[in-house]
Amino acid sequence: MNRRSLFSAFLLTILPRPSHAGLIENIFSKGKSWDVIVVGAGAAGLSAAVEAADNGASVLLLESQPEIGGNTLISGGFYASVDKKRQEKQGITDSVELHVQQTYELGGRLGDPKLVRTMVTEAQESLEWLEKLGMHFQPRVFELYGAHWPRAHIPVLPLGQGYIRTLADACVKRRVELKVKSEVREVLTKDNKVIGVGAYCGNEYKQYYARRGVVLAAGSFAANPDLIQKISPKLKGLTTNNAPGSNGLAMLAAEKVGAKLVNLEFIQCLPGCPPGKKYRVRFHNDVSHFIFVNKNGERFIREDSPRDEFRDAVLSLPEKYGFIIIDDEGFRRAGILVQKEAVKAIEGGEAWKGETLKELADKMGVPADNLIRTVEDYNEGVRLGKDRLGKKIHSLTLPIAHPPFWACYAGMTVHYTEGGIAIDEKTRVLNKNNQPVAGLYAAGTITGNVHGKNRLGANGLADAIVFGRIAGRQAAKN
Repeated sequence: MNRRSLFSAFLLTILPRPSHAGLIENIFSKGKSWDVIVVGAGAAGLSAAVEAADNGASVLLLESQPEIGGNTLISGGFYASVDKKRQEKQGITDSVELHVQQTYELGGRLGDPKLVRTMVTEAQESLEWLEKLGMHFQPRVFELYGAHWPRAHIPVLPLGQGYIRTLADACVKRRVELKVKSEVREVLTKDNKVIGVGAYCGNEYKQYYARRGVVLAAGSFAANPDLIQKISPKLKGLTTNNAPGSNGLAMLAAEKVGAKLVNLEFIQCLPGCPPGKKYRVRFHNDVSHFIFVNKNGERFIREDSPRDEFRDAVLSLPEKYGFIIIDDEGFRRAGILVQKEAVKAIEGGEAWKGETLKELADKMGVPADNLIRTVEDYNEGVRLGKDRLGKKIHSLTLPIAHPPFWACYAGMTVHYTEGGIAIDEKTRVLNKNNQPVAGLYAAGTITGNVHGKNRLGANGLADAIVFGRIAGRQAAKN
């Protein structure tokens, strides 16, 4: 089945068209309208709402869930940006050109080069914008798993709480109007221009109208197992770490009015809760602190491999999961929330702690001699600065040497859908002829031509903030 027919069939099953939809006459006299409507209250949508308001627009923000925050709120919260102020203090050399190159090359050269450069070059200014709004970051950066360079900024508040608190406060101060439990399933048009959206508020269908533009920032489709399975059958049955609102309905609604969808087949997974298990423990966040082993207690892929290669390697294992090993130094650096995750998983029998590697291996059910030999071999590579599997060893890399030792299950969990709506560098939604759909903008994980086949770790929030801000400005000026 080709992509067009696949999505047409899917739409028919989940997006019944209300009998009164499309009968839009004298729309602005039928009810209140706004200059800009933003769909989705995660980092991208909140950033768009703030910028639209700062550019003189009245703004309505629609969120499908009972609470705002989306995936941002439950994310690791790490933000990728070149930042000489922080990096030079740690002896880290970095540049915009290197960040652009890594993002584009590791994405398989499938991202739009203009969008890649826009995201990277504006990431630091957007970081400073967040700080001016009241967001706080730690003074150090690190190499997040899948980021391929130490440029991930760490928020002071855990996970994505700092972003949502900061941006929500900014929206309140700018009198942005918010409606929750409002799931957008239709994009309204008149005379080939987007003029609003149709949303379900429980069982009630409502239409909201925008005088200048609509910004779609409703997230990915990573929490839609039916759609994931249709696009990538090999991922059938995997868990997801996404919020329930990441269902792709707004993306599919945009396709119905001509938006081009691209790169849908590229679906990123992270180490997480295997099918049938209950606990996800994020020992993998800092690539400098962990190793990954199989059921035989042996490493089988370098831990800083591109995320798509890592996914395929894990799914190729007979069990379709492995184990992450860290020592107590890595555990203490992981942060309080990860430590709490580990304690709960240990209580549930899905993570383990041992004063020796043998004790740990026995609890895990892997051959102790193999695990001890694996750790010794890895530590020797760290000492010599040359890893046998090719993992990059630098001054931030830690050996697995300080007891007690910790381990957890790590299967693949659906994390990010690189594909989605095609946009240009002004965040205008493009149709199949690469022409803008008048009045329609998009930002964040709902878009599909920024990262290519593989998104670098911590680029997601940079993408959301940078393009969310651009979309808000552009929609307000339309």
